[in-house]
Amino acid sequence: MKTIVTTTCATFLLIAAFAPRAAPTSEDLPVRSTKDVQVIFTSLDRNRDAKISRSEASVKGSVAKRFDGIDSDGDGYLSKQEFAARPSDERFE
Repeated sequence: MKTIVTTTCATFLLIAAFAPRAAPTSEDLPVRSTKDVQVIFTSLDRNRDAKISRSEASVKGSVAKRFDGIDSDGDGYLSKQEFAARPSDERFE
């Protein structure tokens, strides 16, 4: 009986370890690494113009709340550089 339970648990762990995973979205990752910045920036940039408008930022409330502070040149858009340059300890959750 103990062997069956152990084998079953091991099987489930292996299945979970090798199960396909969906690509990360803006809701999955706090922004920290360059990859995280890219994933979140791309998911927010709905029209693919390489900048995030205030309207696009409204999809993620934590970005919308900080929009003016991140928009360092005041043009009303967040560039990848502005988005990546926010304080490193700031997280969008």
